[in-house]
Amino acid sequence: MKIRTPLLYPFVALLAVIVLLVSFSPAKAGDDLRLPDLGDPASQALSQAEEQEIGDELMRQLRRHIPLSDDPELTAYVEELGQRLAAHSDMPGLQYTFFLVEDDNINAFAMPGGYIGINTGLIDAARTESELAAVMAHEIAHVTQRHIARHYATARRLNLQTAASLLAAVLIGAYDPQAGSAAAMAGLGGTLQQQLNYSRAFEREADRVGLRILARSGLDPQGMPGFFERLLEASRYRERAPEYLSTHPLTENRVSESRARAEAYETGEPLESGQFHLIQARLRVQAINDAREAVEQFRARTEQTGGAEQEGARYGLALALIRDRQFDEAEALLEQLEETLGSQPAWHLAMGRLRQEAGELEAAIKTYEQAQELFPGNRAIPTYRAEALMAADRPGEARQVLTRAVRSHPGHPELKRRLAEAASEAGRPVDAHLAMARYYHQLGDLSSALGQLREVERHPEADHYQQSRAAALQSDWQRQAADR
Repeated sequence: MKIRTPLLYPFVALLAVIVLLVSFSPAKAGDDLRLPDLGDPASQALSQAEEQEIGDELMRQLRRHIPLSDDPELTAYVEELGQRLAAHSDMPGLQYTFFLVEDDNINAFAMPGGYIGINTGLIDAARTESELAAVMAHEIAHVTQRHIARHYATARRLNLQTAASLLAAVLIGAYDPQAGSAAAMAGLGGTLQQQLNYSRAFEREADRVGLRILARSGLDPQGMPGFFERLLEASRYRERAPEYLSTHPLTENRVSESRARAEAYETGEPLESGQFHLIQARLRVQAINDAREAVEQFRARTEQTGGAEQEGARYGLALALIRDRQFDEAEALLEQLEETLGSQPAWHLAMGRLRQEAGELEAAIKTYEQAQELFPGNRAIPTYRAEALMAADRPGEARQVLTRAVRSHPGHPELKRRLAEAASEAGRPVDAHLAMARYYHQLGDLSSALGQLREVERHPEADHYQQSRAAALQSDWQRQAADR
């Protein structure tokens, strides 16, 4: 993903100087050619605080303009796998945010501030959890090695070098136009090559560090070269290469290097979570618009696959059957899968969804409560539990469940929106406005966020604490807006 930042501002300023120079008389023979002082590139790097500020703003823009998945199970899985990898990185204390982009293209990207995006197409294309984790570990390595800050420093230095070359070319061209043109092209060509080399160096370093993260996490290091090899092979037979290759240049040499490094790790059986094929099946069921067609496709998959993939296909069939309201067959299939999949949150959530869709709300709520006891850190469970409580006309309990979920997972705006709905239904309009204010703020819609705070300030039921909280948030957010 290419993100435009103010990296070119020094370059543009110097180009303006060049334009002004053209209007003046040429330098006299013997005058010194004074080029800009390029400075120390290390001192030009972004600080971590600056990276975080840029990342926060980029994330707000992404939430407004790019389709991000709000599926509780898919996003919870990506977050859990990402945090597992991040805990074994060189910067385990950094705050990482993993999010899922609804895009069929195979891609992943890292942004300043520890934000890491994963395309749904990447999950669909991977064959194992280790392959998916390999790409995520590679992106985490871009963060831990501070490649964004280092690229900023290098890009600024190289842009200044480019401007210096062009400035020299203008002065030379005053005496010899042909020589001046050649000097300009030489300066540009050299700079572009240095930037390309720097990018390739970052990719190799991210491979090396990512492999270490993968191995430390107990996953299979061979997942990285295996996935890269298939991507490279696929690009030979496609008119358009996978998007991942356009943002992460991949060569035979890189694949060979990653395979050699992976083989150097002495690892036993990979400790995969067992969730990957279930999540992949869920994603694929959702991609099929017609419920009956989804049932037919997954019936066929159960006969064409084996092992963990077959278990995933059978789980996907159960989800498709629930969608098609074939509840009896879906329940029978889930009961068959309980022995092998009962230790996974996905199985409990599927059983809860089955009962909820069948209208058995109390049974669904009980299933979700049991699931939350078994998997207290899973973010999808309180979302579904609150949804069932709302359907059962118990919004007060739903508000309590979601309040705890928002505290545990503050980086997810969808939870705040659901909390606002529950608070409103529970007869707590002021709490609803505050939750919606935080929701809009997290989306980057400051105008709507401030509008919700004004509703709090003038609401007759708002107590002193709520009005004070609204005033504090308003002051803080207006200051943030002024600083942008």
